[in-house]
Amino acid sequence: MKDATDYLLQISFDSAHPSAEDVVQSRLFLTASTGSTTMDVAGTTTVSAYFDTAEDRDEAGALFRDAEGVELFSTERKREDWLDLYQQSLEPLFIGERFVIVPDPVLLPRDGERLTIVVPQEQAFGTGSHETTALCIEVLEILDVAGRRGLDIGSGSGILALAMLRLGAAKAIAFDNDPDAYGALRDNRIRNDVPDEAMPLFIGSVEALRGGTFDVLTMNIIPEVIVPLLEDVVTHMAEDARLVLSGILIVKSEDVVRAAAEHGLSLVSQRERGEWWAGVFGIED
Repeated sequence: MKDATDYLLQISFDSAHPSAEDVVQSRLFLTASTGSTTMDVAGTTTVSAYFDTAEDRDEAGALFRDAEGVELFSTERKREDWLDLYQQSLEPLFIGERFVIVPDPVLLPRDGERLTIVVPQEQAFGTGSHETTALCIEVLEILDVAGRRGLDIGSGSGILALAMLRLGAAKAIAFDNDPDAYGALRDNRIRNDVPDEAMPLFIGSVEALRGGTFDVLTMNIIPEVIVPLLEDVVTHMAEDARLVLSGILIVKSEDVVRAAAEHGLSLVSQRERGEWWAGVFGIED
């Protein structure tokens, strides 16, 4: 590993363009990129190419400046040491003032004063070890959750819905649009001795909720997914509800705040950890 940072070049274009991705990938082949990922959201395709140095990334960016219909965004991220994360996963993970998360109940501290969540670390749907999940849990600690109705949108492992229930929520619905998430949601509900009726699960989208409003809502995804969903999400917020948005790089936080304001949401509080940002929103008076 050359250093502890990944340098990313994000290349976005219209998903309907018939040959845009082929052009992008063929040009990336000529660069020092160490790999790339592709995501399609709301008609826009974004290819995120990874580089070992800022110089390599910037040289690659120069190859796309004459490409029609392409938008470029450069960013940097701390490189994850996956072996270190795995080793950490074998120990209790203490989050905020009140939570401890473990991959197995045998690892729970004996003094047992913290609220506990059991989530296996091998799951790819959220285990608490990432800054964005920790930010959400820390925010939930200071919100009025007891007795309230919770909704975890794009829930993955269900860890945030479980956190709401541990904090006394009357019910927390968890859903994701990835069919593979259902097994993790169901198994984690069982692992944490949560009754089915306290944590309803489904695979689908916000539209599947139809009626009903909620008091505490969480979306720990990415801005490209969060922003298009805000219009529908707002219709499911109770009058004094709080919406927690995370999975957002600090450099993109202003875009999210601006998009939220367009749907009648105001920023109530915010916090940062590393390069990540989380915001709490309420409906404007």
